[in-house]
Amino acid sequence: MIIKFQDMQYELISKIKTTVSGNIDLYLACDVKRREEGLYTVACVRDMEIARKLIMVTTKQNVSLSFRDLHASFNADGKYYVIFNYAQGRTLQQALEDGKFNLRERLQIMKNIFAQIFLLNMPECFLYEALRKENIIVDDSLGVRFNYFFTEIDYYWQVQEKELMNRVNGLVYELFARELEKKSSRELMEFALDLDEGCYGYLWDCYVAYDEVYETVLAKTEQREPEPGRIWWRAWEKLKKFFPTIRTVLAAALIVSAAIYLLWNLPNPALTDNGVTFGQIGTLEIKEKADKP
Repeated sequence: MIIKFQDMQYELISKIKTTVSGNIDLYLACDVKRREEGLYTVACVRDMEIARKLIMVTTKQNVSLSFRDLHASFNADGKYYVIFNYAQGRTLQQALEDGKFNLRERLQIMKNIFAQIFLLNMPECFLYEALRKENIIVDDSLGVRFNYFFTEIDYYWQVQEKELMNRVNGLVYELFARELEKKSSRELMEFALDLDEGCYGYLWDCYVAYDEVYETVLAKTEQREPEPGRIWWRAWEKLKKFFPTIRTVLAAALIVSAAIYLLWNLPNPALTDNGVTFGQIGTLEIKEKADKP
């Protein structure tokens, strides 16, 4: 299916989903004239009441020019269409389930999330949508992009700063679950506690506080952990693989050494030429019988 508006043409490739309310269909699409530019999420809004509300946050005249993820919006065939850039790749949820990110990488991902939301300067309703681990895409270089699937469209008009902070709080607990559970990082624990207690009034305050946490924890991590890629780090990784074998050899050596020590130092009648003569055992006196001539 091709959607046309003025000089724009979008080919619908597949359907992503229909929202819970049933008023918006989401499609994966490409620009017919510029297929090489990537994929798009096309939201087809059938409810005109929702469309009127969305116009205020989905037209180039009403949003910041830095919100580049919003590609276009227009009316066609009695429906309202919103075109977003579509981010391909592994979601943050999938990445965390794989469990392959070390602490430094997770610190960087959270920093990149903050940087990207301020760089895009998107309306609060879409920021609320973007701060879901299912909608955050993480690439191989730990760069972050967002998808917009109108998951909670009915709540868009009620979103406040507090809801955004709650979303950030949830991401912090997801990203640093290991450290918070083991209480291995005082800085991350204090940051999470401050989020719980609502110490930050605005996202920017939260970002500034996190940036300080990031620098401190990263510095401590670099002091504790060898840097990947260096020769001695690779040697250390290989050495760790031999630890079970080394422990077994050392344990065996200890047992053998102990046995030799005991055999060498403890008196043993069987090892002497004449044995050991006892003149008395307890209160019993032993007398040798004289030999007969």
